[in-house]
Amino acid sequence: MLRSAPRMMTRIVLGVVLAILSLSALADQTLDRAKRLLEQKQPAQAYELLLPLEAQRAGNPEYDYLLGIAALDSGHRERAIFALERVLAVQPDNALARAEIARAYLAVGEKDTARREFENVKRERIPAEARATIDRYLSAITAAETTQVQGYIEIGVGSDSNVNSATANSQIALPAFGGLIATLNSAATSKSDSFTSVAGGINFTRKLDQRWSVIGSVGGNGKFNRNEDQFDTDTVEGNLGARWAADADALTLAAQMQSFSLDNSRYRDSRGMIAQWQHNLDEQRQLTGYLQYAQLRYPEQSIRDANRGIGGVAYAQAFSSRLSPVLFLSAYGGREKEVADGVPHLGHEPAGIRIGGQFKPAEGWTVFGGVNYEERRYGGPEPIFLATRKDKQTDLRLGASYLMRAGTTLILQAVSTDNKSNIDLYRFTRTVSTVSVRFDF
Repeated sequence: MLRSAPRMMTRIVLGVVLAILSLSALADQTLDRAKRLLEQKQPAQAYELLLPLEAQRAGNPEYDYLLGIAALDSGHRERAIFALERVLAVQPDNALARAEIARAYLAVGEKDTARREFENVKRERIPAEARATIDRYLSAITAAETTQVQGYIEIGVGSDSNVNSATANSQIALPAFGGLIATLNSAATSKSDSFTSVAGGINFTRKLDQRWSVIGSVGGNGKFNRNEDQFDTDTVEGNLGARWAADADALTLAAQMQSFSLDNSRYRDSRGMIAQWQHNLDEQRQLTGYLQYAQLRYPEQSIRDANRGIGGVAYAQAFSSRLSPVLFLSAYGGREKEVADGVPHLGHEPAGIRIGGQFKPAEGWTVFGGVNYEERRYGGPEPIFLATRKDKQTDLRLGASYLMRAGTTLILQAVSTDNKSNIDLYRFTRTVSTVSVRFDF
């Protein structure tokens, strides 16, 4: 009985050794397969193959290197950096891993770190072809420092409780006609619908020297209702200007234009200028002041043409804590002056405040929200209602976004609007809920 114990122990040890060898062989087969997938330009498949092994094989340079490349080429940039950092922790002289992590840093926008890593690799003895590739990356980094182009596309679906921002009342009293009760056309009462939305834009910055830059953007968005398509809207806008920045201050002056369409017909055009000053109090606090002037023109209703001037100030602060909260608030006021004579009721003086913020409750998640309040005082009595219109509008916004992968964000948000007015026709409530996906490039 005692003699059999050593035999039993030997068998157990042998079995464990064989199991380890078997698992090692299986893992090596997996690495070989991952290599073939990468050679075949299938990084997403290689990533899905390697990722389940991370808990067991993290720290193995060959595994981490393949995981890093697969993650980087399939868009998982942060995980690529973690994997390649593990390679360099064990093999600090691994030029291939250093070149790949430089590429990963560049992909997440850390240009200074990427440049440093690329330059470290160039000091090593590497093939001429690899050196030429690194030179191209370094040239791209240098170019990006003078010219930056960013764009996005966002696609969404949602529901709108009041697509035409109209009153819920079907009948309105008309004081100019002795209090006659009028029944509103169905198009003038609130209608709910579901919709799809598409938005996109491109921003660019061209640095002329250390202080001056040329800036600009073009973009547009469209909202397409499922049933009430007569209230479909789309907007095209753009701006072009210059920015001066030095130390903690930045000044921007830009020309702006916008064309807003309703039911595929131009409804309102706008062109004007904006001047903006930003001052960074420190790394976490910023002050902003701005002045904006725009000419509003209505191609089919020229009686509504107006010139609008707005001025405002804003304050934003980020806090150093686990949730990375950010708070902002602003106040503004101005005047929208009618162009035509004899229609003071079409002009008004807006004034409002905004407060909002965001925080990050978990990795990849951002929760945001805000409240806007605006009062509008019009310039004269409404001819039909015999009263000077006064509106008080409150907008509540609440949402969350989730970074699904680098450059791809899921956004869920709801906006509730309550416009109170002393004239029944202009009172309305509205709630718009949207789920969208945004692609940044």
